This record gives sequence, structure tokens and C-alpha cells, in this order.
Amino acid sequence: MLKKVVDRARQFRRSEGFKHSMATPHRLSLHARQRLNRGVFAIEIQENSGFFSVMQMVLFILMYCDAKCLTPCISARGGLYGDPERKMDWFSTFFEPVRASTAVGATRKIRTSKVRDLVQLGFRQRYEAHLRLRSASELFFAHYRVAPAIDCEVDSICRILEIGKSTLGAHFRGTDKKQEAIPVSWREFCRMVESTLADNSHLTNIFVSSDEPAFLEFFAAWPFRKPVKVAPAKLLARGGAPVHFSGYPGLEIGREALVSSLLLASCGFLVKTPSYLSAWSKIFNPSLPVKLVSPPRPDAFWFPDSRLWLEQAEQEEVA
Repeated sequence: MLKKVVDRARQFRRSEGFKHSMATPHRLSLHARQRLNRGVFAIEIQENSGFFSVMQMVLFILMYCDAKCLTPCISARGGLYGDPERKMDWFSTFFEPVRASTAVGATRKIRTSKVRDLVQLGFRQRYEAHLRLRSASELFFAHYRVAPAIDCEVDSICRILEIGKSTLGAHFRGTDKKQEAIPVSWREFCRMVESTLADNSHLTNIFVSSDEPAFLEFFAAWPFRKPVKVAPAKLLARGGAPVHFSGYPGLEIGREALVSSLLLASCGFLVKTPSYLSAWSKIFNPSLPVKLVSPPRPDAFWFPDSRLWLEQAEQEEVA
């Protein structure tokens, strides 16, 4: 009985509602400070979470700025991907502003607010239900584009591994993701890939990406009757811990995560388990057909995978 009470208390403390309530003073102070910027919304992200969890924050900030006619000024320092002194803006290493107005200059003093969690902004409750895949893609690319060096790296890998419209991309997220998604066995996932290949004769090769080395070995040994190319990622999970908590250099982790997502976005079809990384492949390429093999858990039913699952269910119902 006591264990159930303790577990319920822990679950409550991890809930979005509890965290939202606890962050109220910080949130009110942040928005009051930003109103002094007169048309500019300047946020420095210092969150200790996955790369594409930070990208979710960026997307929500852009939604808010779009709704309020504000100019976004977004940076990301420290956390898992920056330096301990927070001198380097690692977000600007991977993305550059589309318009000069997005990169607010030093013409006047801008007050920058620091956030370490999405609840400190208070945007999930306001905008989550309104997010759609194509409009999210249009919004992001209206403000930012991938840095040329990353684009060049992705193009080079695509040429070497022959990734293109005839490629079936496969992404399996393991390690800690079972806490947020309904688990899928390796065999079940491989059979789903087989089924997709059978239904799409134009797919002639497979590109697979995962954070689990053992899964990659299992997948590469499966008799698909199509050539399999494995993502050239060097930084993989250690002992069940996620890649971003495995002690690798932060900037390299972020670069590999972004490159992996863009490589999957370059495929002609994507089969995936719930994951921010591969879900953002759909943001980077909204015309990419995607098969999500299992849903996120109800308490982690977040965009983009939530929208992928709902749209997939609608299509299956119509069919």
C-alpha cells in the first residue's frame, strides 16, 4: 500500500501539471522581463535534455512569436551540448537565421531570459493541441535553416550510402524511450520493415539508424533481401543509458543527432518507433511518408509523434 502511494506521488511530481504549477513564478517573471524588449522575444535555452527536446522548445517559441508578432532571438548554451562556461551558442552552430530580423543585432539592449525547462515558458498547454506537421515545418523554416556545413555533410553521406527516394529509412529508439512509448520487439520491428518493403516496390535499399548497437547488429543480420546501410554514427548508447547521458562531447552528440534526423528525412519512406529525432525528420521533410509502429504512452503523447499517430489512424480508418 505504501509503495503504491509513493509511486503515485512520484508520478504526480513528474506530471506536466505539477511542473507547470511549480514554474509559475519563473514564468511570470520571464514574460514581464520580455515585455520590456518591445517586440523582441529573447530566450537562452539551457535545458539538460535531448537535442530534439530542445528543438521542441524552439518550435513553441516560434509559435508564440508568430502569434504575438514578435521577433524571436533564440540561443542555446550550456546544457548537454554546450561548454560548461556557457560561452558557445550551440544552436547557432547548427542553424542560421533566414532573415536578418531573426538575428537581432546590437542596435539596442536586449534582455535575454534563460529557461531550463519548457514549463518555464508555459507554451505546451497553450499550443500543443494546435500543432500540425506541415505548418510546424513551414514555421521553422520561415525563421531558420540548417547550417551549410551540416547540409554538406548530409549530402556527402547520402551520396556514399546511396540514400534517396528509393530508400526505406528505419529508426529504432531504445534505451530510456520505453518509459514514454509502447515497446516494440526487434523482431516485430523488422517484420514491419519487411511489410513496408513488400507494399512499396520502388524501395530498393534500407538505411537504418538507432541508438542501440545490439539492435543495429540484429537488424543488419535480418534477411531483408534488400541491401542494408547502417547510419555512420559513432556515438551510441552505453549500458542502457541514452546517448546524450553517455559522457560524449556535447557538440558531437548534437551534430550526430541532427545529421541522423536529416538522413532519415532524405529517404523515400520512414518506418520508426516513437522518437523526437526521427519525428523531426517529418518536420525537415513534410512530404516524407512515415509509418509509426507504436504510439507514445498517454502521459507522453507529444508532438510530432502524437500527430503522426493520429493522422496514421485516420488514414487507416479511411482505407
